Amino acid sequence: MTSEKSINDLSPYELARLERIKRNENRLRELGLVKPTPKPKPKPQAAALVRKRKQPSSSVPTRSSRRLRELKEGKTTIEDDENGDDTEKMSIIEEDTAVDYNRMPDDPERLDDDEFQVYVSLRSWRLRRKNELEIEPYKICQNRTLCELIRRRRNDPNFACKGKEVDEIEQNLLSVWGLGPSKASEGGFGWEMLNVMNTDDNEKFLAASRRKDEK
Repeated sequence: MTSEKSINDLSPYELARLERIKRNENRLRELGLVKPTPKPKPKPQAAALVRKRKQPSSSVPTRSSRRLRELKEGKTTIEDDENGDDTEKMSIIEEDTAVDYNRMPDDPERLDDDEFQVYVSLRSWRLRRKNELEIEPYKICQNRTLCELIRRRRNDPNFACKGKEVDEIEQNLLSVWGLGPSKASEGGFGWEMLNVMNTDDNEKFLAASRRKDEK
């Protein structure tokens, strides 16, 4: 039988947060607050890659949430509101209200819930690669690297995106904390992380996170 540890290596706090996110999504669906997800539009075929050197994008290096700190310390949980009124709806969305998107996160606590689900998928990828290569996870990348990569793509959909020139993608990756030349070079771990982020589900999570700027 496959153990839970072999599937993910999330901390108890991260597992609790993921469970809360799923519970809140179900509650929002019951309240009729979740709109059907539109089908993604077909993506244009990427143009041929042209090697051209460009300067790395500027750095915009967090989040302070009492509720998340307390949850991390095992002091609180999200309470159910039996009345189903606006208080219940506000408790569901409260976790994301303290996120500072203009700063680079150094910890998953500083990600919003949509970003956090991208982080979970990257952690799953890192665990798989760690098992395949039989090395320590930090030798692939640290959690801070995952968090910053997510935030940069969240803030700029064109950051290291598909269809960009190879050199530009490499320069984008080099601007992320913890990614050196070998990991940022084509075929390195940085590119593997981009492949994970480019999946339809993760692009939807990041698009949902960007919509918070419109509120």
